[in-house]
Amino acid sequence: MVKEEIEEYINSHASEEKANFDRGLIETRFEIKGLKMKDIDDFAKRLVKMDINFKELPLDNHEEIVLAGCYIGHSKFSAKEKISLLKQLLPYIDNWASCDCVVSRLKNVESEREFFASLLKSDEPFYNRVGIVWLMRYQLKNDLKNVVELISHIKGDHFYVKMAKAWAYAEAFIYDFEFMYEFTKKIDDSFIKNKTIQKACESFRISSQNKEELKELRVKRGNR
Repeated sequence: MVKEEIEEYINSHASEEKANFDRGLIETRFEIKGLKMKDIDDFAKRLVKMDINFKELPLDNHEEIVLAGCYIGHSKFSAKEKISLLKQLLPYIDNWASCDCVVSRLKNVESEREFFASLLKSDEPFYNRVGIVWLMRYQLKNDLKNVVELISHIKGDHFYVKMAKAWAYAEAFIYDFEFMYEFTKKIDDSFIKNKTIQKACESFRISSQNKEELKELRVKRGNR
């Protein structure tokens, strides 16, 4: 019954216009139905109140995967129980959108930091991204230097991992500009370095003077 109810909800809220728009932004092996995030989030909260079994949730399309992640995040389970469910969901997270939407709901699991840190060592790029985005959202402000150090050790050239690293580094500038300025000088990947600077300069929480200083660190095209 749960599967049928979910399918009915998704189909009734799907928009082909949004699906086409999302397909242009999201690379995934799953079908995209085209739902607003608010609709998915609201339905996840309703499912939590119904006290359903997580194993009843279908994972056949992009929206169902995000819905399952929102269900975990909004549930009243313990931190360890949430991580246990997340481990079941991780193999289905194959794009930046499902990663970032799910992680943004994973509050109150700070006691499981080591699990997220372990994802940084995985060979699966979106496991890496889940780890990066969670550490950035929930640990960066209070443990900046250690989080930046952890993230900096990730190997590999996957585009969405490198983008996540740049995003995290850019966020770190908000809390400790001087440390991150010196750190950014030493970034040897020109793509990550320039993206870090670009994203930091897009932030309204960094002063115009600091942005001008940062721009001087950009790697010019043709240089390493």
